[in-house]
Amino acid sequence: MMRVWLPACLLAGYFLCPSAWAKIDEPDIKADCLKTGIYASAGKVAYQQGDYAKAQELFRDQVAWSEFCHLPASATSVAYNNLALTYLHLGQYGKALAWLGLASQQDQKTRVNLAQVQSKLALKPLAEGPTGLYWQYAGQGNWNTLEVKPEGSQFVIHFSGLSMGAMSLYYGPNTGEFTTVTTIKEQQAVYQAINDENAGGADCRVTMNFARQNAVLHTVGDCGFGHNVSAAGTFQRVSE
Repeated sequence: MMRVWLPACLLAGYFLCPSAWAKIDEPDIKADCLKTGIYASAGKVAYQQGDYAKAQELFRDQVAWSEFCHLPASATSVAYNNLALTYLHLGQYGKALAWLGLASQQDQKTRVNLAQVQSKLALKPLAEGPTGLYWQYAGQGNWNTLEVKPEGSQFVIHFSGLSMGAMSLYYGPNTGEFTTVTTIKEQQAVYQAINDENAGGADCRVTMNFARQNAVLHTVGDCGFGHNVSAAGTFQRVSE
């Protein structure tokens, strides 16, 4: 199951902050946007102390609010780099590469960090085969995920998707998921579900094409996901 990241007081395990039941007005948003720098500074302290897991949470806050508050692209790029470095230190090079893929490729810091990650991946490339975790960026610090695990001659495939709406940092995202046990033939797998006749929607069919570095999904029909959630597009393979 995917862990959906939610910021600030939502990290305590509640889907909504108590204040989220009230109307969110412009002063609330402005106050929260001012906290972006606090997350960045606190993350830097945790990073320097070697607490990379804590730094990840704080830098993810930095990413989410940088995007939500429409900070300059240069500031958001710094946040992506910060997160990438925590994954680099934890030896999770595929995830570090995914975060760097969001950063400005014209930024000198990005190029330096990218060279470090690529050198690590060259020493330990991902194994052949479709198994592993795949990421597709959903926005505001969250990723859609596709996870493939072997089970005998077949594979368990789990998709978990998000749609980050305009106020998702306060009210949470729309979600959708499916799990199937199937074969992967010629690097392709298919998930298919038949909708209830009374639902009035078309049957759901998700085709998954796998390569060593990514998976490309294409959906036809109604899969019953949340509003604007879709199992479609390219997912980057971030781990085996």
